[in-house]
Amino acid sequence: MSKLANILKMVILLKCRGKMKIRDLAQELEINERMIRKYKDDLEQAGIYLSSTSGINGGYFIENDTSLLSFGVDKEEYKALVMAENELKDNGFIFMKEYNSALDKIAAAMEEKELDKPTTMIISSKPNVDLKSERKKYLDIQTSIVTKNKIKMSYFSLGSGVKERIVSPYSVFRYNGSWYFIGYCDLRNEIREFKISRIKEYEILQEKFERLKTFNLNNYIKSGIGIMCDDEEFKLKIKIKYPMSIKIAERIWIKNQKISYNEDNSIIFEAVTSGMEDIKNWVLGMGINAEVLEPKKLRDLIAEEINNMKNLYK
Repeated sequence: MSKLANILKMVILLKCRGKMKIRDLAQELEINERMIRKYKDDLEQAGIYLSSTSGINGGYFIENDTSLLSFGVDKEEYKALVMAENELKDNGFIFMKEYNSALDKIAAAMEEKELDKPTTMIISSKPNVDLKSERKKYLDIQTSIVTKNKIKMSYFSLGSGVKERIVSPYSVFRYNGSWYFIGYCDLRNEIREFKISRIKEYEILQEKFERLKTFNLNNYIKSGIGIMCDDEEFKLKIKIKYPMSIKIAERIWIKNQKISYNEDNSIIFEAVTSGMEDIKNWVLGMGINAEVLEPKKLRDLIAEEINNMKNLYK
């Protein structure tokens, strides 16, 4: 690993874990303690200062948050950040406190003291979770990704309930307002995705892992409506009636989507995708406004679901 990569990794560790002893930093970075002291000097030359305390509980830590970049923000950019603040808040963003703090600092640094905040209204649901707990899980998982430590966890899945798993975390991502991470699951012997809010208990293990060289996040999360895209790709063709056709045409749902317009203002939506279960739920959400033309398997799945719903409401 390069010197720059080690220094950045050292900053990430201190920001995520807080105070750390020199020997622990050296062990994580797989270098000697002398280099840790050298990295501290290098950071201070760049204006990033690490504090330290001595004694049995001593170590290096970042007392004041520091930025690697300094840049100006104009009034319109500030308004965009405020609008993002509203959306993040409504979606249960786990770093809302830090985001608001940064926003306040930007506002204080701007020349115009009176900044009108745009008024927006977002009607949506938000995750019903303990944000403080979710934040800690997120930071611990991110740290494990950097340090390549396995995670032992009790995880609840919709299919099999609560099971103990040992996972090598690869990447964290956000989908539909919730945080997920992707990693190699020892229980299933394959790469899986895990919703962070469904982790009941967890422990960061000392055991290290090596990330599969063949893993690529973009390839894993294929072009699809949802994230459960681990089945084979198929050709999708849907006829969507007006006015739902207008709403669908206004967004990019799948990267390779193709939309053809009919004289009655309906559209033909076509794409090559995967994740049939997610596509099924997406189509059902459009009700009588959408008809699957291809593939037949998806059409049959939707017909079966409709029959089950019909029996439920007898």
